Amino acid sequence: MPVAYKWHPITDLGEDPKSLTDGELESLKRVWANQKDEMIQFGTLDEFEKRLRREWAIETGIIEGVYTLDRGITRTLIEKGIEAALIPHGATNRDPELVGRIIQDHYDALEGMFDFVGGQRQLSTGYVKELHAALLRNQDTYTVVDQFGQAFEKRLEKGRYKDAPNNPSREDGSVHEYCPPEHVASEIDELLRMHTEHEAKAVPVEVEAAWLHHRFAQVHPFADGNGRVARAITSLAFIKAGWFPLVVRRDDRARYIEALEKADAEDLRPLVAMFVEAQRNALIQASEVAYDVRPITSPHDAIVAARDRLLQRGKLSLREWLQAKHTAANLHQSAMQRFQRVAQELEQEIGSLGKGFVFGTGVAEPRAGTNAKAVYAAGQTADFNEYSITAQLGLITGRNDVVALSFQALGPRFHGIVGVVAYLLVQDAEPIVVKDGTFLINYEEDLAAAQNRFSAWLDRVIVEGLNEWRLTL
Repeated sequence: MPVAYKWHPITDLGEDPKSLTDGELESLKRVWANQKDEMIQFGTLDEFEKRLRREWAIETGIIEGVYTLDRGITRTLIEKGIEAALIPHGATNRDPELVGRIIQDHYDALEGMFDFVGGQRQLSTGYVKELHAALLRNQDTYTVVDQFGQAFEKRLEKGRYKDAPNNPSREDGSVHEYCPPEHVASEIDELLRMHTEHEAKAVPVEVEAAWLHHRFAQVHPFADGNGRVARAITSLAFIKAGWFPLVVRRDDRARYIEALEKADAEDLRPLVAMFVEAQRNALIQASEVAYDVRPITSPHDAIVAARDRLLQRGKLSLREWLQAKHTAANLHQSAMQRFQRVAQELEQEIGSLGKGFVFGTGVAEPRAGTNAKAVYAAGQTADFNEYSITAQLGLITGRNDVVALSFQALGPRFHGIVGVVAYLLVQDAEPIVVKDGTFLINYEEDLAAAQNRFSAWLDRVIVEGLNEWRLTL
């Protein structure tokens, strides 16, 4: 039987872990510290933390296929709380009572992780086993496929390492090898030893989290539940560093698996980038929850909300406000220059082929409202009145198409964070957000660092955007 991935003992990080990250989290952490203080002042931090933990508890099971859950019910559970009574039949593929208990297990395990960090305990084999037992408290069996392809249920030993190989077969018949059962204990011991060394060396948390997640997944120490435990110990690393639990959403599953496969091939950077994006998204979510959690049910509530919005807008200092916009303006100018160079090459290679082929930064504009649709599709909430500017590369080939970047203030109110969304707009169609097409500008990052990150990101999204456009021709 062919082997797609052959197991080998875990390997350490290279000599320069910082080269695996662009350093964005360093500046974002200062932004979060400022925003966290403000949320404490306005009494919204607790609600945000509860919502994020509920989302973590729900999505960590969905991404593993433990259960399915309707998106609308997911939102209800995140906002209202984890109650089986809120899950109607038909909204999930399993008994709603069981699904509610499993999600609550996940939530309780995450709560325990915060207590673990607060107690300043070190990650140990004993705690890894505790996490497994806690996360899978209401799961008694797991599915096994025998040599004849027959599936059957086997009793799950919670908190105990596997006693048989658990190497999955792929659609092409090849096998992905995980650590053999006889080596699991020593491999986990080695993993935790290296992890302790990395903490002492102050390895960037996003790099350490990605390394820890991937190497744990390579071992796959339990018969079932390894993905949930991997995301739990990864979340533990982020929580310990003052960040958020790692939420990997169902829509990110394909990218998540692809990043893990690239890590198998010794390229950890896509997984690091994905984890940074998850922290960035949680920070944006905090901004939205901070404004939305207080219900408005009367004229008095509406007046107070309007008053608070005016007061809160004044909380951001002029320096922070100007810095974010100054950086955004510089990056916009860089994007226009880069688009112009791409347009010149398009003219040379394609424009000469016939009449009516025109490329440039001023030959086509997105339709009104297109930026808003693209930003919404990217999962962001924008305040276009506060800040909005667009860079566009026009592609006229009998159709008026555009690869565009929308720069806009993020959040229900401006916190000094500007989002950038890259999208393709084909004539008479809806905008398509390109792969990995979001970028964040924050007021704590100096211009040179932001420029370096942006240049690399811009080249990637230009490639993705043009490839997507090519497929429509």
